[in-house]
Amino acid sequence: MEPFCRPVQYFSCLRSTTYSPDTTFTLQSIERPSQNFKSSLFSEHQLQVGAYRNSERQHYPSDWIILSLLACMIIVSWSNFYYFKRLRQIYYAPLSQRFLNILTKEGSLFKERISIALSLIYIFTFSFLLSLLLKIFIPDSISRFHDYQVFTICVIGLIVFWSLKISVIRFLGIVFQTISSTQDYLQNILSFSFITGLLLLPLLILTLFLQSDILLHITLIITGLLYFFRVMRGFFIGISLKKFSYLFLFVYLCSLEILPLLVILKGIYLFSKGF
Repeated sequence: MEPFCRPVQYFSCLRSTTYSPDTTFTLQSIERPSQNFKSSLFSEHQLQVGAYRNSERQHYPSDWIILSLLACMIIVSWSNFYYFKRLRQIYYAPLSQRFLNILTKEGSLFKERISIALSLIYIFTFSFLLSLLLKIFIPDSISRFHDYQVFTICVIGLIVFWSLKISVIRFLGIVFQTISSTQDYLQNILSFSFITGLLLLPLLILTLFLQSDILLHITLIITGLLYFFRVMRGFFIGISLKKFSYLFLFVYLCSLEILPLLVILKGIYLFSKGF
């Protein structure tokens, strides 16, 4: 009887065994348990809302100004590399008549490639200086224009001014039969203009990025001194002409150098007042 008792006991044990229920399809709660925060040992910070903010992006100088300055620096490097000798003659020309004669004998600056490069530098730097002065002295009158528009107006005005001035000087040289002295006078004007543009380039870069009024005043003083020396150098060129009196030369220089500046200043004044 013992063999038959063992299976019965086995099945009775299976019946009495308990199983955990299947929770596969049972809905479970997806809510997180609430957290109980306790007071910290550390005190609150002293920073105030809005005390620290990100600084706004500076939109000045504009990208076109930076690219133009880089282009001018590339032009200067190119001129110094390929026309070093001619560039040195331009530097020395305003110092004495002998250096000016050497510059003239080597050729006319109006027919050389280096003149185009240096003219571009002069037109950009001087026009940019004029646009800065207009923004300082007549800000209300040009407030409706963008910076590049004011700069473009200065460039066009400067090109027209120099084209008319050179044409008038050449015409007077033909009328008074002083072609040789007129050529020296024009060479003197170009050399001083090129030197002015080369000196204005680093000064304007420093003035632009440092936003310094002192550097701007220094730039104006240097420009004024170069203009004064240019006028005096032109007067000495005129003295070499024996057939004209000093009074005639003084009137001649005033008509070509001082009178156009007075007309331009008068025009700027009328523009600032709205005509």
